[in-house]
Amino acid sequence: MGDGATAARRSPGRPRKADAERRILDAAIDEYLERGATGFTIDAVARRAGVGKSTVYLRWPDRDTLLVDSVLARSRAIEDVDTGSLRDDLIALSTNMLRFLLDPVGFATLRLAVEAVASRAAPQVTIDVAERHRRAAGVVLTRAAERGEPINPITRARVIECLYGAITLKALAHGLETDTTSDAETVAACTELVDLLLPLLLEHGRPPPDSVR
Repeated sequence: MGDGATAARRSPGRPRKADAERRILDAAIDEYLERGATGFTIDAVARRAGVGKSTVYLRWPDRDTLLVDSVLARSRAIEDVDTGSLRDDLIALSTNMLRFLLDPVGFATLRLAVEAVASRAAPQVTIDVAERHRRAAGVVLTRAAERGEPINPITRARVIECLYGAITLKALAHGLETDTTSDAETVAACTELVDLLLPLLLEHGRPPPDSVR
């Protein structure tokens, strides 16, 4: 009974490993969004997470590694889109990306890319996230070509870069003011971008088969 009582007394305030890790990762994102790279410290993360600094260091050797892991752990997977239409696929893909970047974790990823010069590990986050989007766009374009849509092999990479670059600028302009951006506005903005760039993606500006009425 004595041993059981002792264990019961010790359990409160001692988060389990998985719970402690989740709290640390959440605290790291919040700290970074509030203070940026220059104000991001292990001490502040530990205080916010309600754990000792040694608990953080047991899992992460330095602040850059912690920051990278916190962003990657909460980054959403890029949803696969297949509407049967290149235009609609690109609208869905770009809308997913803009929604992601307007989310606190997505915005943290974007901010990290801007501040990457001051961090040793941070560039890997931007490389990983960019590669996810690049792969998703590649799948959409390959599928469209297999359907017979006239993709221009010379312009395809540059057009996707332009599309994602414009989406990134929109996210930077909005910041974290997601309450003022409705989902309809997000879709409309991405539709406008896709319609502007789509002729450059197609050979000789020809429309895809399904758009011919």
